[in-house]
Amino acid sequence: MSLLRSAGLCGVCLLLLAACNEPLPDEERIRNRIETMQADLAEGNARSFFSPVAEDFSAATRNLDRRAARLLLRREMLAHESLKARLFDIEIELQGEGRATATMHAVLTGGSGLIPDTGSWYRVTTGWRLDDGDWMLISARWETVAGRG
Repeated sequence: MSLLRSAGLCGVCLLLLAACNEPLPDEERIRNRIETMQADLAEGNARSFFSPVAEDFSAATRNLDRRAARLLLRREMLAHESLKARLFDIEIELQGEGRATATMHAVLTGGSGLIPDTGSWYRVTTGWRLDDGDWMLISARWETVAGRG
């Protein structure tokens, strides 16, 4: 019985220690969202990719709302067996209470074999909003640096 009681006490202590951990900084939470979206794209999982995209999302570059952006992604997924994004120079800047921007360079490639058939390099600026404890993507703007655009 004392072994069981000790194990229970250790479990409670572990839970208390876990609860005391500092939450991740907002910049890290946004970076994690971006990296998860990148992985979802590579896996071809459009539903998961769009889970952090807010209902009021807008993309100024092509005047897209959330629905239109989702249709564009589906079109690209149908046209290419594989889509990948390689992100670099990600900079996240908090804009005040519950707002942030993330800028980055993205090399997007698509194809059906080992070597991509298409590719483009973009400079991307995204807007983020904290909604009920989750960072949600609310805007995006991109410009072609190189490639088909």
